[in-house]
Amino acid sequence: MKRRMTSLLIIVLLIVLGVLGFEYLEKAEAGSGIWGSDESYRTLDEIKAESDLVVRAHIPLYYDIREYGGEERITKQAFYEVAIDEVFLDHTGHGFDEDSEIVVNQVIGLKDSDADKYSTKRGMKPMKTGDYLLFLKKVTHPADGKVYYISNSSHHLYKWRGNKTFKNIASDDLGEIKYSELTSGQ
Repeated sequence: MKRRMTSLLIIVLLIVLGVLGFEYLEKAEAGSGIWGSDESYRTLDEIKAESDLVVRAHIPLYYDIREYGGEERITKQAFYEVAIDEVFLDHTGHGFDEDSEIVVNQVIGLKDSDADKYSTKRGMKPMKTGDYLLFLKKVTHPADGKVYYISNSSHHLYKWRGNKTFKNIASDDLGEIKYSELTSGQ
């Protein structure tokens, strides 16, 4: 009788732990949207197709850095309040135009509970002041419930380099986009 009760208790505990573990993983996956994608795109059409908003914007000198998380994992995130200079694509439903303002969120580091320093392997380097071409996804931040815009790929961050060209400063993938490619067909 004692053996049966113990076995039954163990089975119930395993089921409860399984359900709790599934709920935790589901929440972790839902919160992973703040990272953006690790996808690499080969063409401008591919990256645009995966974007909710494509804009040219000036990144300000100052930005806010916040830390989110708990005991197990903490992310360091940069928040930029930017004014849009030009809209190339808007699937957000907000009708953005020149001088509209948005908050761009960028994860710049991750720290596990046993680490002393933040790792930037999965994050991006903070953007320096300047003009950028941004391919953004609209997300609701899991920590504060506000809407932010994140880069749709950590491999694609384009800075204005003159000669009507944006240069990818995050990787060699789709290294350069000409301004004329963005405005053709508009």
